[in-house]
Amino acid sequence: MKTLGWLFWGYILLFICGCSSQSAKESSGSVAAVVNGVEITQAEIEYFAKKSTYANTNQAAALEQKKAVLSNLIKAELLSQKAHELGIDKDPDFTIALYEARRQVLAGMAESRLLKDAKPVTPEIAKTVVENNPRFFSDRKLLVYEEILIQGVDVPFLKSLIAMVDNGATTEQLVEVLKSNKKIFQKTIKSQTSDQLQPVFLDTLLKSKLEKPLIARIEDKISMIMVLHQVRPVPLLGEQAIQTAMVMVNAQQRNALLSKSMNDLINTSKITYFGDYAKPSTGKRNVINLPSPDKQQTKKLMYQGVIRGAILSVSCIFALLALTASMRILRGRMWLPRLWSSSSISVEPLSPYEWEYEAYLTEKFYIGFMALIIVAVLAMDIYLIIQNFSILVIIAGILSGILLGIAVSHIFRLEALQALSHKLYAILIAAFTVPVIIGLVVIMTHSGI
Repeated sequence: MKTLGWLFWGYILLFICGCSSQSAKESSGSVAAVVNGVEITQAEIEYFAKKSTYANTNQAAALEQKKAVLSNLIKAELLSQKAHELGIDKDPDFTIALYEARRQVLAGMAESRLLKDAKPVTPEIAKTVVENNPRFFSDRKLLVYEEILIQGVDVPFLKSLIAMVDNGATTEQLVEVLKSNKKIFQKTIKSQTSDQLQPVFLDTLLKSKLEKPLIARIEDKISMIMVLHQVRPVPLLGEQAIQTAMVMVNAQQRNALLSKSMNDLINTSKITYFGDYAKPSTGKRNVINLPSPDKQQTKKLMYQGVIRGAILSVSCIFALLALTASMRILRGRMWLPRLWSSSSISVEPLSPYEWEYEAYLTEKFYIGFMALIIVAVLAMDIYLIIQNFSILVIIAGILSGILLGIAVSHIFRLEALQALSHKLYAILIAAFTVPVIIGLVVIMTHSGI
């Protein structure tokens, strides 16, 4: 009975702790809502709200925006639970869609990370853009025109339409001719500003007469009839022009940076196609070019990788030489690096250049300072190289540098060099550090090697 009593009070205690934990969780504000047992947290709401809330939004408006986000999340969760109830999550299409959603999310986050280095556009830069691009701002116009797209290019037929226009034919008469010749076409009325039109189309339209049809074609794919109905000025001036220019320049910078990053990714990747996708494109209708590395750019990147790997290797050689010289000071005798310990004990007497002594504090400080410089420079070398090249370039450069450094350091065994450098090891450490620093400078200033 006593045991049952303890079990009962233990159960009550656990229940109270559970309630307290739940209450604490709710009071902390981490959970915004619970939908059929599934929690929707404040973190989720904040994540989606910050994408749609402006920086200067007042507290009341921000709260309303968060409520709208929460409402959408609740509806999405209810639909998700219904899908699970219907067994949709076991459908093969669900697996593909889930994988694609994951890929798109990661791609979007990677794109944001790549674009974080985009320089902010200042009002001064925007003002210069406004002054140098009157077509987009002070001379900006609104054009209302009719566009008739005709499938295919029939040169003799187009020449007959041009002759009709020269004889005063109207747009309606041209449309009747298209119908009678059973041409497939699409007719639309468009209203666009001059900054939205391609320069070639804009110049053509502005040079044409109002209500007079204009016959044109796009290569050998599409023919068109364009009729300008109205042109009126709609300039962008003052603060509105500055804001528009800032958005325009920012978009151009982001697009250029993203395009460069994407080209670098493609050129440093191995892409293999199979089946119909591996066949070369033929004919004039094939306009889709699958991404593939640029052979010239790939060779250039390979050459850059070899050069930078060689610089890292040489830096490691001089770093080991500096280490050898440093150990001479610290141990007071010759020290040569090797990959494994010696298996034999030398019984030969020590030469005058191998007598041990205690290094001074200033010597230890000097060695520590130079070692810090070398380590920092090598770390920066690795950081800069790894931005554009694979880890294999780093590993190859370091390993080859260590092996060559061990081999080169054995020149200190020469009697003449021992006698010459017995009192000059402090100078040699500085001399060996200089090439390491030069290697970093070359990598930083010659990014296009």
